[in-house]
Amino acid sequence: ERTNMSNITYGTQKTGVTRDYSIFKYFDRNRIVSKTNVEKLRQDMALNTQKDEVVVNEKWQVIDGQHRIAALEKDKKPVKFRVKPGANMQDVIAANNTGTKWNTPAWVRNFSHPDHVNNKPYVMYIEFKEKHKLCDGVCQLLLSEDFHDYGRKSFKNGTFKVKNLGRAEENAAALAELVAVDKMFNSMRCAVGFLKIQKLPHFKLTILKTQVEKHCNKITHRVTHSDWVDGLIRVYNFNLKAPAKRIRNSII
Repeated sequence: ERTNMSNITYGTQKTGVTRDYSIFKYFDRNRIVSKTNVEKLRQDMALNTQKDEVVVNEKWQVIDGQHRIAALEKDKKPVKFRVKPGANMQDVIAANNTGTKWNTPAWVRNFSHPDHVNNKPYVMYIEFKEKHKLCDGVCQLLLSEDFHDYGRKSFKNGTFKVKNLGRAEENAAALAELVAVDKMFNSMRCAVGFLKIQKLPHFKLTILKTQVEKHCNKITHRVTHSDWVDGLIRVYNFNLKAPAKRIRNSII
C-alpha cells in the first residue's frame, strides 16, 4: 500500500553540533542540575552516544537537555542541538513533565521565582517547611487543606493556594509535637488522620500527646489514612482514666 506523501509536513527547525559549551544559557527557574543524573548520562552516552538532541531557543536558552550538556562537557564531547524559536519557560516545564520528572524542590524553585505570577504561596511554603521540618506531603496538605489530592496537583501546576496560614501553623505545631515522639508521625496519611480526629467531641491535644508518648506502639497498621484514624483513636483511648473522656469515630 502506497503512503500518501501529501499528508506529511516537514519541519524547518535548525540543527547543529558544537563543542562551545559557553553558548548555552540557562533559566534560573529551571531545576538544579543533579550530579547523579549527569553521571548516569555519561555512562549511557559512553555506550550509546547522544540519542536526543538538546533543545534551545533562538537566544540559546536551554529548553531541554541541561543534564546532557553537563555530561557531554565533562567528557569534552560535541553537543547535538536543535533550535525551537520562541520556546520559553513553559516549554521547559512541559519537557520535564514528559522526560525525567521534576521533584518538589524543582517545582518550588520554579514557582517561587518572582517571574511567576503566583509565587507568594510557594515562598510561604518554603518558610513553612523550614520552620516546622515536616515532609513535603504534610506541608502541602496543611497549607492547602485540600482533602481531594492533598494539594499535589495545584502545587505542580503553579496554582497552589494557602487556605489559612494561621490554622496551618497551629496544626503543624501540633503534629511536630507528635513527630518529636516518633518520626512515623511525619507522614501525609498521619496528618490526614490527625486532622480528622481533632474534630471529634472531647478531643484534647494534650491527652493525645501524653498517650502517644506511652503507647505509640499500639499503632500497628499505617497503610491508609483510615488506618491512622483508627490507630490514633486506639492510642488516645488506651487505659484512659476519668475525668478524661474517650473519643469515638462517630463523625468521620
